[in-house]
Amino acid sequence: MVKPITLAVALMLLSSTAFAQKKATVADFAGTWNIELMSHQIALVIEPLDGNKVNATMMIMGRDMPLQGELVDNTLLLKGMKPEAGATESPTNGPGVHAAQASEGAKPITVTLQDDGTIAGEMMTSQGPAKWTGERLKAKKKG
Repeated sequence: MVKPITLAVALMLLSSTAFAQKKATVADFAGTWNIELMSHQIALVIEPLDGNKVNATMMIMGRDMPLQGELVDNTLLLKGMKPEAGATESPTNGPGVHAAQASEGAKPITVTLQDDGTIAGEMMTSQGPAKWTGERLKAKKKG
């Protein structure tokens, strides 16, 4: 009886170790996510750029908040961007990206991919840090 239990425990440890070693990529975060934050439905759209960089937009109560970020140690760190005065789309920033600068003093929004394929995050609000979870938007099937 000891051998089957030992084997089961060993297999569980090996599988959890193998999964824990999987490094997330920006492709794992790319797409549109539905987020629940303080009883508000929020959309987070993440678009991969070169390397570990991303552009994102958080859509909250009819307002779009442009974000830029980077994947560091399996966590996406996003910062709010303020458009520069007279900024226009720039080929060096990528398609659909406008020249912008990071909001000064802003704490990053952290986004982590969970084992079940959802995301979990945290962002600062006027009431302090707010934790949230999100699920990838699923396209409706036609038919």
